[in-house]
Amino acid sequence: MAVAVAALVGVALTPTLATTHPLALLVLDARNRTLVLVAKHIDLAPFVVVAVLRRLASDPLYYILGRRYGERAVGWIERRAGRGGVLRLTEVVFRRAAYPMVFLFPGALVCALAGQTGMHPLAFAALNVGGTAAVVVVLRVFGTTVLADPVEAVLRFFRHHRVVTTMASVALVLVWLVVQKITGRAETPSIDELEDELLGEDRSEAEEGVEADGDAGMGRDRLDREEDSGQER
Repeated sequence: MAVAVAALVGVALTPTLATTHPLALLVLDARNRTLVLVAKHIDLAPFVVVAVLRRLASDPLYYILGRRYGERAVGWIERRAGRGGVLRLTEVVFRRAAYPMVFLFPGALVCALAGQTGMHPLAFAALNVGGTAAVVVVLRVFGTTVLADPVEAVLRFFRHHRVVTTMASVALVLVWLVVQKITGRAETPSIDELEDELLGEDRSEAEEGVEADGDAGMGRDRLDREEDSGQER
């Protein structure tokens, strides 16, 4: 949950943080667009370390949940994300090329699928870290070379209109949150919500099993009493 909240704060404050505290923005939100936006204004070592760690923050947890809860965890992520066609395609491609998917696209669903299909933890860790580091480096190269001029133009606009652009960004995030609340969807499912719901399902199943055992036991007791009554007669 904290990771998702940090990302939303980063998005809302991007116009201000990108021009004043780019490393703080990277700590909050390490999406592709953010990496490109701040690449030229952060030294290489802190850029790579912070970006890699931030992007890896939730991946191992989704892997563990997929490994523990299997299809239920994967299904929950698909339902909450609400992009059925894309997610089904992701699952199909993952079944055919699991290692490249973890290396190139380690999102919530891919990490959960890696756990659900039993990918070895060391293999997952190596692919996840290696792929994330490679993507971070590539995005830095693009942000400091090919896209350097367009990015600087955006940053200049933010500097000249910092208050207005920040207010607009905050407003857009609030509108997005309202829409997500109304539709019951989330861009990235919360790990806390996922585990709470799955644990709740486990408790419900256990309670149903206990009730079923109790009903069966009562039925057996009734039959025994009827048999005893028949023998006495």
